[in-house]
Amino acid sequence: MTTRSIIGTDAGLSVRYLVPGAVRVRREDFGLLFYDSRSTHLTFVRCGESLAVGPGAPSEERELLFARPCHPAVARLLDALQAKGLLRASRCTG
Repeated sequence: MTTRSIIGTDAGLSVRYLVPGAVRVRREDFGLLFYDSRSTHLTFVRCGESLAVGPGAPSEERELLFARPCHPAVARLLDALQAKGLLRASRCTG
């Protein structure tokens, strides 16, 4: 599966989405399972293989990646994950 960074726009600026180091993400048959070690909450994301987390140590920030083109449902999902503290948006430089 080929994956790319999720690049969105926020007020005309490019952003990428990062998983904080306190959040663990595991690939499951249904998609991704997020575990927030700060609150011990689990979040199940039914996305199949369309989303993945980039390489890196679990304690480091890692990029959220996508395999299929984004559509409006993905934007709503990203907003919901940010609201729960499971992702953070970062402006792209350069």
